Parts: sequence; C-alpha cells; structure tokens
Amino acid sequence: MQITRYIQKLNTSSDHAAEKTIQQLVKKKILAIPLLVEAAKDSKKPKIQKWSLEALGAIGDKKSAKLLISALKDERMTIRLHALRALGRMKYTKAAPQITKLLNDSSGGIRLNALQTLLKLKKCPDKNIIIVLLKDPQWYIRQYACIACEEFKITKAIPKLVGIYKKEKPFK
Repeated sequence: MQITRYIQKLNTSSDHAAEKTIQQLVKKKILAIPLLVEAAKDSKKPKIQKWSLEALGAIGDKKSAKLLISALKDERMTIRLHALRALGRMKYTKAAPQITKLLNDSSGGIRLNALQTLLKLKKCPDKNIIIVLLKDPQWYIRQYACIACEEFKITKAIPKLVGIYKKEKPFK
C-alpha cells in the first residue's frame, strides 16, 4: 500500500485504527518520514495532523523533534497532547524543558500528559513545579505529582506528602 494511503487512513477518531496505521508507517520508516512531516504541518486536516505527530514519535526520527516541540505551543489542545505523546514515544529527553512548561497549561489533560511524559523520559528540569502540582484542583494530577515526587526523589516535598496523607487518609 502506498504511504499516502496509510496517511489518509489517519483521518480517524479511533485510537485503535490510528495505532494500527501508525505501526504500518513505522515499518515504512524512511519513506514515510517526509510525508508525515508534511501531514503534521497541515492544520486543515486535524485528525491526520495529530496522528502524524504520533507516527513521527513512534518512528523515533530525531530530526522531527523540532517539529514536535513546536507543536507543544499549538493553540489546539489535541495537537499539544499528541505532540507530548510523540515526544514520549521518541524518548526525546532534550524536550523536557519545553514539556515542563506545559505543567502550567490550563487543560488538566495536558498537565497530566506532560507529567506522564516527564516520568516516561525520567527527566524533570524544574522539581519545584511538581510540588505545586500537589495542590492541583484535579485529583489525578495530584496523584501523578505524588508519583513524580517519588520518581524524581523530591525530598523537600515530604512534608507536603505527609500532609496530603493525613488529610486524604487513603487507608481507613
């Protein structure tokens, strides 16, 4: 099947269908990269655009990292989300400073995915922001902030973690 046909199959709302197509594109690697880069820049086709970002991350081509990092600044939440996931799939640790900025995003989903991506990369340039996230209004972000405190060995968060434990009393 031609690569352009695979890219057209990314015009889907189905995560499962997109992932199957991404795996086919990963097999075509070298040939697929230029067409995926082009598709990832085309904001007129948002579904193809977001899945193309993920495909570039799955392929792991470090040359496309600049494009993925620039997508972290996109006004559309879905593009930021898929750029985060792509950088995590690529394990591109150099993007950690830009990913850390998204821990302040207005979207809880973006904050969560930024935190999960930093955990996946095992890199967090600003540990103080993790401590701030312990008070996030979203419980699932607070939960991952606790995990991040352990993973990144943020010892100055211990008093706050003890306070959270006493307040939440998870084991009654």
